[in-house]
Amino acid sequence: MIRMGYACISVKTKNNPNKKTTVAQVNKLDPQARLKKLRQVMQANFFNLMDLLAYNAENHIFLYRLPSEFVPLATHPVASEWDWAKEFAWDFQKAGNYIRNHGIRLTAHPGHYSILNSEKPSVLESTIADFSYHAKVFDLLGLDDNSVLVTHVGGVYEDKASSLDRFASNFELLPENVKRRLVVENDDMSFTMREVLELCERIGVPMVLDIHHHNCHSDGEDWTEYLPRIIQTWGERTPKMHMSSPKSANDFRAHADNIDPEEFLTFVSALADYNVDIILECKNKDDALLTLRRELKKKGVAVEAFTN
Repeated sequence: MIRMGYACISVKTKNNPNKKTTVAQVNKLDPQARLKKLRQVMQANFFNLMDLLAYNAENHIFLYRLPSEFVPLATHPVASEWDWAKEFAWDFQKAGNYIRNHGIRLTAHPGHYSILNSEKPSVLESTIADFSYHAKVFDLLGLDDNSVLVTHVGGVYEDKASSLDRFASNFELLPENVKRRLVVENDDMSFTMREVLELCERIGVPMVLDIHHHNCHSDGEDWTEYLPRIIQTWGERTPKMHMSSPKSANDFRAHADNIDPEEFLTFVSALADYNVDIILECKNKDDALLTLRRELKKKGVAVEAFTN
């Protein structure tokens, strides 16, 4: 069966756990006021997270991508003296209990600036710090390894083979709690589904198939022929995939507001033998998910499993 989820922001509710502040704003404050500001933002994000989790559960949405901004400026030196993990230990425990008790799967997608195969030592250092922050959040929530961190391979740097090798070697530099959660997604311009799958098999991590990215960038492979291998990379964990519809024929790479129901049914029909979680990457977020459900219901099609 299939479970659908969305990324980061609900357009149907007011409260989202992505409140943030900027380095410029906190640098204007004295140390005491700076900590107060960071705490206020963090408190708001926990309040909004609990509100959003309840909304998701009420609407049978058991897959959700947590915004990277959840802990404000978590990896920036301006917040280095702030022990947010200790201060908010009770809040992490409360949220984690709710997530586990309701069978919700949280995932994350560190930003495009985190590039594990970068040639620059400074970028690699900041990438490891960013991945470690995301893993720490999931560890503090007490979530199992189904709560994954999605990344892309990164840049080609005029030598694709060397760039893949560099990803593999830099992967070994990651802390163990990051290695357990990291998964790799095919992108829409640089690394194809097959190339990412071979990398994942090589280093022993799961692969996230993004079907829209595959439609944008491939060497003509039929993705269904690779599906058993993709599923196998997940082992005992539930495979996770991404789907979006193109905005238009002229702007094919961009994401549409909603999911095309026929395109969705074509995709999931090939997944009939598997349990798969699918993040819908649409401009309309949760509203797109609920709209797709209504469209499928009109067609008399039930693809989702609502059991926890």
